Amino acid sequence: MKKEYDLHSHTSASDGTYTSKELIERAKNNGLKGIAITDHDTVDGLEEGKKEAEKLGIEFIPGIEFSCIYEEKDVHILGYFLDYKNEKLLEELEKLKKSREERNREIIRKLNLYKIRITEEDILQEAKGNIVSKAHIANVMMAKGYSYTRGSAFKEYLGSTGVAYVKRKDFPPEKGIELVKMAGGIAILAHPKLISTNENFIEKLIIDLKNKGLDGIEAEYGSFTKEDMIKYSKLAKELNLLITGGSDFHGLNREGVDLGDGGINTENYLKLKNKKI
Repeated sequence: MKKEYDLHSHTSASDGTYTSKELIERAKNNGLKGIAITDHDTVDGLEEGKKEAEKLGIEFIPGIEFSCIYEEKDVHILGYFLDYKNEKLLEELEKLKKSREERNREIIRKLNLYKIRITEEDILQEAKGNIVSKAHIANVMMAKGYSYTRGSAFKEYLGSTGVAYVKRKDFPPEKGIELVKMAGGIAILAHPKLISTNENFIEKLIIDLKNKGLDGIEAEYGSFTKEDMIKYSKLAKELNLLITGGSDFHGLNREGVDLGDGGINTENYLKLKNKKI
């Protein structure tokens, strides 16, 4: 069943394939009351998204998704209701962009060692925005015939066990929380189940981050089972944390996922909005 508010989506400003305008149009056509754009480590798509949402009469939530590391695990922090013109935030995002560029160059260098002939220019051409991700690198590898699927590109080369894997520079989730708060936003832990198969580890992480300012958990994530959603919603209530949800829509870069496949109802959205107020 489609949700009313989808609070996790990506545009071509990061690793999605829809422009902000196209994404808002799709959200409206899918019957959503509200949509958050949460691109990875960038706010470049928010102004266009806001203008289109105002035009189409759909509620717009300016957001972001920070890519972080916690005890060698990938952890993502979502931020909502950001002042996306905050100068300090923009300075920090520029630092993250430069770090990402350095990492991409090293990935390309490693790929070249394995006779994967792709260049920085190739991936810049593939990316539509200023943020270039491993999804863009995988797309170039597929286009040049080095991998048949995006999954195989990650498994053999780009993922944590791949031969061209390069670890992200240390950026702890508490830093993501700090930046969200600094920009006047609400900080949420994204898709907790995807972090680890160790449930005790996840619960420890959530408690730790709550003590560092975390406001909520993405409990109603698109690919979660009903049991997962009940479990994380219960945990959120026990810890007095907000419940959010979203589809994690990436357009053609994440097949089989549409806007509204994950999200929250009006009641939980108003709790989130009232927290901001």
